[in-house]
Amino acid sequence: MSRPPIYVAHPLVPAGEDYLSILAPALQSRRLTNGGALSSELELRLSELFRTRHVNLMSNGTVAIEIAAKALKFKNKVITTPFTFAATVGALLWIGLDPVLVDIDEDFLTLDATATENALDDDVSGIVGVHVYGCPCDLDAFAKISEASGVPVLYDGAHVFDASFNGLPIVGYGDATTMSFHATKQFNTGEGGAVVTTSQEVNARVNILKNFGIESEDVISDVGINGKMSELNAAFGLANLDVLFEERARRTQVAQIYTNELSEHRKIRIVQQRPGTSSSSQYFAVRLPVENNVQLRDKVYIALRDLGIYTRKYFYPLISDLPAYTQHMSQKTFNLPNANRVAREILTLPLHGGVSDSDAKLIARSVVEALDA
Repeated sequence: MSRPPIYVAHPLVPAGEDYLSILAPALQSRRLTNGGALSSELELRLSELFRTRHVNLMSNGTVAIEIAAKALKFKNKVITTPFTFAATVGALLWIGLDPVLVDIDEDFLTLDATATENALDDDVSGIVGVHVYGCPCDLDAFAKISEASGVPVLYDGAHVFDASFNGLPIVGYGDATTMSFHATKQFNTGEGGAVVTTSQEVNARVNILKNFGIESEDVISDVGINGKMSELNAAFGLANLDVLFEERARRTQVAQIYTNELSEHRKIRIVQQRPGTSSSSQYFAVRLPVENNVQLRDKVYIALRDLGIYTRKYFYPLISDLPAYTQHMSQKTFNLPNANRVAREILTLPLHGGVSDSDAKLIARSVVEALDA
């Protein structure tokens, strides 16, 4: 094969000289962490981009979930989705919570609001929804559920960045939203994340919890953790912000080629955005059916891998199918027909600035050929 492999993700990396130019003041001052000037600047720029007052940078997206859940005072049971990356539920288990897994919406693949409402009881202290592939949960429905029950809502916003719903930033909904700036995300700081909230009280608790529980030089008021982002990562993020929109434009073009090439095929169902959403162009996902007990998704996955095209079965397996996780949950039976079906069908295609027009057409053609073989 003369052509290089095409991977599902291709980290956005700034020019080395741009990164070093931004980082230089931190190196000169030797202030490399603990809320230095670069972290403060990145928080400010992101808060302007998100139109949200409080953006609190974290060392990674998993720690962001742990700290946000602590800041919202979750305890005992927390309702969430089985159709998510392992870190969402793993973070809840790690801090001693008891996740309750309910089904997802058939069309948009996010936590189902009706199933969530039906699962509420006196032991439930929180709801953790996941915005999947940049598509938000049913934000209005969860706002009503939270208001009626008094149960706070935390969103895992690893896929949305500055995407909006009905003209408002998605990260502004709920009691808090966590973000991942991992290298595979369209905006990345190499490794990192954030907790975003409109609540000054929640933000104040996040500040303390991410710094060992230290409130001042002489006061430690809580049991915290080290969740702070370093200045090295903040500089990387600042440099990437300057090239992000070029990357996004390229992703939009690639996604349009996929849509043009795949939308008419009877066996391919392109995962759609909830109406009113402006996409973050983080992922392009398709659903491929199970026919005669054959998972066409797996057939396509293998065929493309043999061509040096690396897709991803994302999210598979379900959290409910992981004994390492379920052994720590009080829930022992799972009624998840939508999630089980989607997990057998889902495939994400390469979507990043490194995919050329010819690459995108090759990938789409290879999907069709594998299906029709």
